[in-house]
Amino acid sequence: DMGANNPGADIAFFTSRALACCGEVLELGCGTGRITLPMVRAGCRVTGIDRSEPMLRQLQRKAESLSPEERKRLEWFHMDMSKFRLGRKYALILCPFAAFTYLVQEEERDGCLRSVREHLAPGGTFLVDAFVPRPEIAALADDHLFHDYRREIAPGRFLERTKTIRKNVAQRINVLTRNYRVMDAAGGVLDSFSTTSTIRYYHRRELHRLLEGAGFQILETFGDYDGQPYTDAAAMMVFLVS
Repeated sequence: DMGANNPGADIAFFTSRALACCGEVLELGCGTGRITLPMVRAGCRVTGIDRSEPMLRQLQRKAESLSPEERKRLEWFHMDMSKFRLGRKYALILCPFAAFTYLVQEEERDGCLRSVREHLAPGGTFLVDAFVPRPEIAALADDHLFHDYRREIAPGRFLERTKTIRKNVAQRINVLTRNYRVMDAAGGVLDSFSTTSTIRYYHRRELHRLLEGAGFQILETFGDYDGQPYTDAAAMMVFLVS
């Protein structure tokens, strides 16, 4: 569902950066391979890690569509990105789709950045993105109901999603409860369920300081995925560091 809601501009952005690095790529939070597989098909050698076994099983099924030569350029591991150890170096490490914000505890964030530094090859780079927080959302009551979408997922079958965001502004913590309803063409509810996610969001200067404090040098900061410098109008902030 999360991948289906992404317009996909980040796929081309990360793939182009992976091709330009001329070396092996490590993707943190590779999930079902939304970005991983296009990088492999473009000619990159990619290692993915994720702590979700169900998502990695989907990646394995999707990887069956790769050619034999492409399959040789892909491997994945069931690992937590806050404390991974692979025993090798990478020219480029990616942490896309705001996956870093799911590391809520300070020790998780520190462990992830320490592991990234240990796995970067000399001259290697690290790309990490995060959502740009919006003050108008922070000002809303916690019981405000966001109507995200209603879209067709199969002939005559629709998926509707709403959500609430419980906010701890002092600690920069958002708890998102997403409510799903699967409906038929007449509006009848076939299934319903909810998921809850906790994220630690960042303002640009704060994430900048965190990365520098972990020993990284900020090379570029992009707004969204068109390669342009960051502005506060962007939906995403993307840091390229070494």
